[in-house]
Amino acid sequence: MKNKTLLLAKVLLKNEGFRLKPKNKRGWFILVLMLFAFAPLFILKLEILSRMYSAFGSIGQEGVIISWGLVVNSLAIFIYGIFYVVSVFYFTTDVEFYLPLPIRPRQIVGAKFLVMVLYEYLITAYLYLPNMVYYGIRQGAGLLYYVSGLVIMVLVPIVPLALATLLVMLIMRVTNLSRYREQLKMIGGILGVFIGIGFSIVLQMFNNVSQNDLLQMLQQGNNSLSLVVTRIFPTVRWASQALLDDTLASRLLNLGVFIGVSVIVYIIVLLFAEMLYFKGVIGVSESRSHRRRLEESSIAKLVKQRSAFKSYLITEIKLLLRTPAYFINCVLVNFMWPIFIILPLLVNPEINLQSEALAELSAYFHNPETAGIALGVILAFLVFAVGTNGITSTAISREGPGLYVKKYIPISYRDQIFAKLLSGIIFGYAGVVVIAIIIVFFKVPVYFTIVLFILGLLAIALPCMCGLLFDLINPKLEWDSEQKAVKQNFNAMYSMFISIAAAALLVILSFILKPIFYLAVIMDIAILGVLCVLGYWLLYTQGVKLFSELEE
Repeated sequence: MKNKTLLLAKVLLKNEGFRLKPKNKRGWFILVLMLFAFAPLFILKLEILSRMYSAFGSIGQEGVIISWGLVVNSLAIFIYGIFYVVSVFYFTTDVEFYLPLPIRPRQIVGAKFLVMVLYEYLITAYLYLPNMVYYGIRQGAGLLYYVSGLVIMVLVPIVPLALATLLVMLIMRVTNLSRYREQLKMIGGILGVFIGIGFSIVLQMFNNVSQNDLLQMLQQGNNSLSLVVTRIFPTVRWASQALLDDTLASRLLNLGVFIGVSVIVYIIVLLFAEMLYFKGVIGVSESRSHRRRLEESSIAKLVKQRSAFKSYLITEIKLLLRTPAYFINCVLVNFMWPIFIILPLLVNPEINLQSEALAELSAYFHNPETAGIALGVILAFLVFAVGTNGITSTAISREGPGLYVKKYIPISYRDQIFAKLLSGIIFGYAGVVVIAIIIVFFKVPVYFTIVLFILGLLAIALPCMCGLLFDLINPKLEWDSEQKAVKQNFNAMYSMFISIAAAALLVILSFILKPIFYLAVIMDIAILGVLCVLGYWLLYTQGVKLFSELEE
């Protein structure tokens, strides 16, 4: 008899359209385009690894490439995993089809968990794998090193994703009240995200090391510094030692412990799923209705006359705000990235408004020779952050089977496309406002903030246009739950890759050319302006044509 967990995981992958290779020429074209888009990012990654190896290798601490890569990878999976678990486990209706079947809760959770791990390998392939390969090449490592590294790559997403899963299951079990189902799903998801961030803050606070201890580790050499940050995730420490220890016995022992703990944590998730999952997910599709009698005066207040375009735009915004899966995965992301920026200010007691570190950062904005670099980095961050929110890259997919309705409403295809684009720009620009508020603490000049507000519009328009183009080319219209339209949509990933490439281009040019502030403004306007004009032309020529051909 086949294992039901693995069988269900295989079914889930088929339902999501997961393929190891594209099925047509369009798929191959997109794959090649992604490889070219990702190339600048990998070049930047290799440059960073080269500088880190040279700097830390001189003091015998080159092992930080491995340990820090594992820690950053685990933190990214944990934070992204909270969004993913909320969507896959709770904001989907497919679980209701499994209830009548002879399937245990642990088998459903186990299958969904394995599918999520498979998708998390995309993060691991960039944050950890290049570090492992680069370190092995520079060290002249043998076969055992690479075999151990690949085993670690397979298992490293399990623990951070398991922590995210346990956290979300506990929260959703507590917030499972049927009368206010939609509201509590939203609150539970948001609470899970913020608790996850708080968890990472607490871990970083415990990870602080005094200057004396740090100096002593630097003097010891022998990669002693590489184990400092591994306190955040204990399994990362064992994984690092499995790759860095000198003796064969120590490597095998640490690798065995890492594998054993990862398997045990996975089993713990299944045990908790047996106790918590069904109680938190039953009735997920239920909703509360209001019963009240409307008078003629009340109807007059509810009915307002607006232009067709304005009504369409407001409908798009309300849909994003009122649908839990869309709000968690698309809207909330715009406000989470700025929070990650100020985390060091919150967890490091040595950084405050009067600290020397903050004064040095503030000087970058006042010095015309470095303000240009700072502007390029901030704009690159905006391009990347907006490219990850998925608002426009799922705008067509969110219509789903009801797309045919858009063919008959009295508004042109061009206006519909522009409304979807504008909804993404509006929420993206909210991130610009948050960034402007944050940099106030750095006492930036007024002219810098004004330029940021102006160029920020170009920085967020570019990924919004790219995302909408990708979704017009290959929309995911066949789905049975909102979370599949946004979380299991490869168009969002394609948009993220393009945004990463554009952001990397801005950063690389800023650091290579090192233009003064005014020249940097001209350079950024030229780059973003040309790309936005190209995106606008493609969107309102080929984009309108693609939209008109959908569902024919």
